[in-house]
Amino acid sequence: MQAEGTPGLAIALTDCDHLLGVRTFGLANIDAARPVTPETRFEIGSISKSFTAIALLQLRDEGRFDPRLPVSRYLPWFRINSTHATLTGHDLLTHTAGLPGDRDDVPSSVAQAYELRDRITGSAPGAYWSYSNIGYQVLGYLLETIEHQQYDSIIRRRILEPLGMHRTAARFTNETRPSLAVGYSSLYDDRPTRPSDPLVTAPWIEYAAGDGSIVSTAEDLAAYVRMLLSRGRGPNGPLLSDSSFALLTAHAASSSRENDDSSYYGYGIFSSRLDGHPTIGHSGEMLGYTSQILAEPGESLGVVVFVNGPGDPGATAEFALGLFDAARHGRPLPELPAMETPTHVDNPGEYRGTYTSTDGRSLTLEASGDSLTLVSGDTRVALERESRDAFLASLPEFRLFPLRFERTRGDVTGVSYGGAWYAGARYTGPRTFAHPARWTTYAGHYRIMQPWEPNFRVVLRKGKLLRILPEGGEEPMTELSPGFFRVGDLQSAERLRFDQVVEGHALRAELSGMTYYRFFTE
Repeated sequence: MQAEGTPGLAIALTDCDHLLGVRTFGLANIDAARPVTPETRFEIGSISKSFTAIALLQLRDEGRFDPRLPVSRYLPWFRINSTHATLTGHDLLTHTAGLPGDRDDVPSSVAQAYELRDRITGSAPGAYWSYSNIGYQVLGYLLETIEHQQYDSIIRRRILEPLGMHRTAARFTNETRPSLAVGYSSLYDDRPTRPSDPLVTAPWIEYAAGDGSIVSTAEDLAAYVRMLLSRGRGPNGPLLSDSSFALLTAHAASSSRENDDSSYYGYGIFSSRLDGHPTIGHSGEMLGYTSQILAEPGESLGVVVFVNGPGDPGATAEFALGLFDAARHGRPLPELPAMETPTHVDNPGEYRGTYTSTDGRSLTLEASGDSLTLVSGDTRVALERESRDAFLASLPEFRLFPLRFERTRGDVTGVSYGGAWYAGARYTGPRTFAHPARWTTYAGHYRIMQPWEPNFRVVLRKGKLLRILPEGGEEPMTELSPGFFRVGDLQSAERLRFDQVVEGHALRAELSGMTYYRFFTE
């Protein structure tokens, strides 16, 4: 919590039979100095997807839903612009439908489903795993259509009441807000965040969709984890058949980024391994909240972690399971994680040197001990490692993007900052790069009045256009026709279109249906 700047945290541990304990730390409300207690509720985010999947699998057990049938069997008006096979429930449940990820300017599940007719798929169903909140919003409405009830009533009747989760709800409204921990986010929404950044109250929304609308306490969600450890059985009998539980936790699609098959997705549940042990679980993120459930079926242990702001509930959950696993088997307890110094760099010498841009600007990096220092004029500042080969500088002129180092055959040969690129002494390639003249009109900062993806930047670097996310992640842009781009890899369904060009600048950028406008900041 200290390292991440976490306001409050709740954690629950359970085995397959009973709760082992709940512990709470920090503040649910900073201004009121109100502590987190076992009764404090949190938004659980995408953990809700497994609830949606379970309700649909219960309908499968009742013969009322077949995940292999087209979605249009249940929503006759549903369609999407695609040359591929018709989408099925299985495709949506496993995130293999080839859909865009989000459409957060649309607050209604049925509108989300209807407006997919204006989108395209990025790949054939089943060919590629790509996480899509839209897919589970469609599934939530499909569930409502079959049941002729609202989503929250369905989840309460089918899951919450059988498991005794009486402090949990499957929607949150303004009336819900006082019972929740206050969600916090960084003051800055347009740049990489640091633990030292001031916290502000996160934007508030009401929500009732199938991808992330559940609020719960750590103790209540531990009851849900016990059901997972018991292969779908609750205290009063099974919630799912054996075949449906197998679908819930199946290795239906590889979700590993590096194609190493270390992580899989079933129907709303990830499967992976922790210290060689098979695990199942899911993370969640909402505005001001992050969460994690993680269970080791072979050890009959599970954990729930909530935080109401910056933090790492996934690492906390993994450490907790490792701790209890060691205690249960009489092994020495694992060492507490070391408090890392933000400016610690294992290999600073790899990056030192002077890097020069084509217009004569230069950056100098110096290595000393375990730190890497950026020299800018008369100012020297130690860089903070963000990830491998990416660092943050605390200087105002470097506040918006990470410094990203490039390698050629293992050697560091260049560094970029947003649209700027600097070549190092080991760089031997070209120094100038051609691009269509119209691309210069697209570079800039774009905003929308919605809290989830409020802004992004487009930069032109080394003859290529890139979309840069607020946290610093970069996505390649491939022009499909003038002003119209695929964003991401070859299978991506995300599309970005620019128009309203005035005085050499595009004023509008439509990202997968969401309309952003050029902003006044750089």
